[in-house]
Amino acid sequence: MKKVLKFVFVLAFVFGGWALAAASLHVVRGPGSMLHGYVPVNVQIVPKNTLSFKEIYIDTTKWSAADVAAHDTFVNRLKQANKLDLLQAPAPAAQATDAHPAAATSATAAAPAPAEHTSKSIFDFGN
Repeated sequence: MKKVLKFVFVLAFVFGGWALAAASLHVVRGPGSMLHGYVPVNVQIVPKNTLSFKEIYIDTTKWSAADVAAHDTFVNRLKQANKLDLLQAPAPAAQATDAHPAAATSATAAAPAPAEHTSKSIFDFGN
């Protein structure tokens, strides 16, 4: 009986930890690849602002403007975490830079400056 009780407690702690992790993180699959093309998918973890079991796994590879508008809290969290690249398709300008070096310099000169954080999160260390 003692072994069964110990097993139940260990099992409860393990599954409780997994439940807490699932409630506090977004697992986002975005367009593109990771590690300079060595990993064919782009999966990143973004911490949530609040604990909830909504939007734990989100696949944004085929999102349209309507999908972005429907998930405004998630998009705002991506802005705060500087991970808006998970919503965009890979830029065709990268392909143009290989063919025309002059186009690469004009494309990089016209790039806008990154947006500043407006609100802080508990996960923004040292900022």
